[in-house]
Amino acid sequence: MTPLVSVLMPVFNAADTLPIALASLQGQTYENWECIVLDDGSTDDPAAIIESVSDTRIRFHRLDRNRGRGYARQYALEFARGAYVTFLDADDWICPSKFHEQVELLMTQPDIALVSTGMAISNHKGELVGIRNSAIGKSGISATLSRLGMPPLAFAPSMMAVDLAKKTGFDPSFPTAEDVDFLLRALLGKQYAVLPAPLYVYREQGSTTLSKVNPALHHSCRMFMKYFDQYPVDCGIEIAKARGKQVAYHAAAALGLWEQIIARRSRPPSPVERQQYEDAWKTVTTIAHRTPLAV
Repeated sequence: MTPLVSVLMPVFNAADTLPIALASLQGQTYENWECIVLDDGSTDDPAAIIESVSDTRIRFHRLDRNRGRGYARQYALEFARGAYVTFLDADDWICPSKFHEQVELLMTQPDIALVSTGMAISNHKGELVGIRNSAIGKSGISATLSRLGMPPLAFAPSMMAVDLAKKTGFDPSFPTAEDVDFLLRALLGKQYAVLPAPLYVYREQGSTTLSKVNPALHHSCRMFMKYFDQYPVDCGIEIAKARGKQVAYHAAAALGLWEQIIARRSRPPSPVERQQYEDAWKTVTTIAHRTPLAV
């Protein structure tokens, strides 16, 4: 069986990186997927990129104006037709075996509600600079999200049953931090798994700024306030953590230590991880260069 995987991809002024993101989908060893590209009011021309790729598995929709990530993800989710749903931001890309490994785990272990993977952290040149949410030498990590707190896994690489995703939904009032809000509501009390391999590539260096991190932490506090009546102690602790991070990030930026504090969130890649990354990057860029509008 090869169930259909629906990929949600909100796009906002990402024409420069979109060809690589789409090429990484076309390079998947698991071929039964569809991608819903949702233009969230871009001022560049993502439609031209989609047309030049010419893959019928990619479907394009456009919002009338920029409405924010929570609204865009929820809008795209409504078009998902697959058995499973996963995510790919237009400035990121994924390794060729990602879908195959996640679908296999979800099908063989039905008690698992969601499976994420490790993340490779790259700079704007496509160079590997770190690894996050990954354990060397382990075949997999599984647990139950049993208490209120920041989800201990990455949202972007996650895959889950489309029924659970649609039941959970994204809060359209969240322009950012909609991903952790979604994860917390979807997973609280459920079992999840994390594949150790860094199969999702997140372009962090140069794109993660204080102007993005600060609002995300603010909306994380909003997220925990939803649960305050039921979990007052846990919410108080998590809100205090978020406010503390805001202070630390502002101080780091003021002292010129921003890049250093962001880099500390990742660990150095192993030689094997570096080789796997280079092999995947070669595969994806080869596909992307076949697209006339690739940059």
